[in-house]
Amino acid sequence: MRFVPALALLLATAPAQAQDPANDPSCANVRVAIPVELTGWSQQAPVAAGTEAGGGATIRPGQAVLASLHPAQHLKLTPAPEKVGPNGGTLTLVVAEAGTYRVAVGQRAWVDLIRDGKVTSSSAHGHGPKCTGIRKMVDFVLSPGNYTLQLSGSEAESVAVLAVKIA
Repeated sequence: MRFVPALALLLATAPAQAQDPANDPSCANVRVAIPVELTGWSQQAPVAAGTEAGGGATIRPGQAVLASLHPAQHLKLTPAPEKVGPNGGTLTLVVAEAGTYRVAVGQRAWVDLIRDGKVTSSSAHGHGPKCTGIRKMVDFVLSPGNYTLQLSGSEAESVAVLAVKIA
């Protein structure tokens, strides 16, 4: 796995509570440059998440979305996620080229990528750069194909999501 050095430093040092600019007073009046590989973050298109694999919007790397979630009791997530919470949903991520992909989310949520009914192991995870609105980032080594992006355990009714190819 290859990290951009400045981003690696941010991942290692950014405290979890500081990822939400709305709730971090040190982010008031601060304009933070989004790392180049995450520049699509600021252009989130509203979409609806599904309640099971194959449901919800289809997204492609570089396309940021604001996904509306569903109450957990309406979800049919297979395999079952590690974290269950008030809200969640599914999106379909289309990967055209093999490589390492980063999934960034703007709210606290459990992120799983599912292919052929199996969870894809993550290769790295960390917090987003401070004051950007990116709360969590998870990296996966992926081959071409369609993946179900399962979001679960979210307190929020919607979550911003961006997948990007980083290597």
